[in-house]
Amino acid sequence: MGINKYFFGCLLLLVMACSSPKPFVFKGIKSIKIEKASFGKNIFNADFEYQNPNRFKLVLKNLDCSVFINDELFTQYQLDTIYPIPANANFVLPAKMQVELSLLLKNSMAILFNKPMKIGVKGRATISKGLFTKTIPISFETMQKLNLKEALLR
Repeated sequence: MGINKYFFGCLLLLVMACSSPKPFVFKGIKSIKIEKASFGKNIFNADFEYQNPNRFKLVLKNLDCSVFINDELFTQYQLDTIYPIPANANFVLPAKMQVELSLLLKNSMAILFNKPMKIGVKGRATISKGLFTKTIPISFETMQKLNLKEALLR
């Protein structure tokens, strides 16, 4: 009888410890830099800031997202590097994105006058905690200014 109580207690502890991770909170674009400017594809390096609301550390294994500006597709964002994420903390993920000049021209007036634009990120992330791996949806929206003049001068 004592073994059954011990087994039940361990099983209960295991179930409570394996809570499902909460999705990340998008804080915004921390910085943006133009690596290559051309009349075709432009290459941007950006740092996206997120917050991990979970009480435990996670490991990001894969990230596949679409970035929208004013509800129009701007570019794709993918990350294949294993990235440790601290518990209850903000963290920054680097992004290297290719953007067509035509997509920049659609938003040129808002960018030129440094007006706030609606930035959205939608996709999925594969995260792990120990032996457990899970794919979670990502869907964020924020209003933010993109100061490309400053990005050109860096």
